[in-house]
Amino acid sequence: MNDDPCLCTSLRQAALAATQIYDEALEPSGLKITMFRLLRRISEAGQPTISELARIVDLDRSTLGRNLKVLERSGHVQLSGGQDERSKIVSLTAKGRTRFEKALPLWAKAQQTMQARLGDEKAAVYAIQSKLNRKAAQV
Repeated sequence: MNDDPCLCTSLRQAALAATQIYDEALEPSGLKITMFRLLRRISEAGQPTISELARIVDLDRSTLGRNLKVLERSGHVQLSGGQDERSKIVSLTAKGRTRFEKALPLWAKAQQTMQARLGDEKAAVYAIQSKLNRKAAQV
């Protein structure tokens, strides 16, 4: 074994620290960054099916389904229509849209904070994400 820190552990700790920054910034909206991320993507996509949304957010359907159930129970999204679970349409409710709109400027401020903290290293974050992306790794 070498004395280098575990890359996976280091990346996870960095992700946890970043998540905390965003969660604290979003706290007045009542959303966590994980919830905000989905509401944002649903807002951008209009009314995607669960399968379409899974592709957009790059999550497997079962993980996405669990996350959507939380948002549905809290009244932020509505699942409707469709022949089966895969074809259900996901849409923001009025509550979800209001909460998302309240959170958007809070997220923008957190984004500015992260950009200031990372400085020139911001490009490295995107490069690491690109290199480790599941789809790219499969090629």
